[in-house]
Amino acid sequence: MLAEFERIEAEYGADKGIALRKACRYLVRNQFVWSGDRGVAVIYDILTDGRFRKIIEEYFDCLGYRVPHSPEEQWVGIVLDDEDFSSAPRMRLDETIVALIVAAFWQGALDQGNIGDRGTVVTRFSTLFEHYKDSINRGGNTALTPIKFEETLKSLAQRNLVWVSDRDPEQSDREVVIRPMIRLVAGKDALERLERYARDEEAIAARRAGSKAVTVGSGADASDGEEPASRPEAGSQDAGESDAGEDS
Repeated sequence: MLAEFERIEAEYGADKGIALRKACRYLVRNQFVWSGDRGVAVIYDILTDGRFRKIIEEYFDCLGYRVPHSPEEQWVGIVLDDEDFSSAPRMRLDETIVALIVAAFWQGALDQGNIGDRGTVVTRFSTLFEHYKDSINRGGNTALTPIKFEETLKSLAQRNLVWVSDRDPEQSDREVVIRPMIRLVAGKDALERLERYARDEEAIAARRAGSKAVTVGSGADASDGEEPASRPEAGSQDAGESDAGEDS
């Protein structure tokens, strides 16, 4: 691969070689690039330049990734191209849940024909959090606080899967733009996995309530025998955090 990069520099100039390396580093660090975001114009142009498409695909193929590109929606990204997900960094449980919530919300808008420009869905933070509570916390307990949900949502923004505005002081809310690449990270069955997880949470809540009722006054630990909910899988296509440490 080094020879290929050197060939690019020899044929198109050192500046193109530097820009190509910078674009690849950006994908490793951020996973997706969305045309129109601040500071990514050159990166997007390099990644979509037909002269460099082959070397970019071959480079990431060596790492086990494919490089999907949507000219209509104007984004480029990297996702795992094999079935061995053990080598991919796993998302934390809160990240997994929020990614599934966002993907299910996007899919619901798609099913209802409410998709906007470039496949995006525009909503509010408060709407997403209510959707989270309705989908996951039917038993009344909120595992993620609004602050934690917001922090986790911003971690998706770092990967360019969503855009989150500054807080509106009048409405005490934020605008959130969900981008179509979320379906590649959460998968097509995001809603089904959310429903399975919600059922597991309800079963745990019911067992906890029953255990407390039985052990009132007995001094027994009501949490004994409680099993954790099955973890909903997401992020199997996650490029993960990069330790490259180089700024784009």
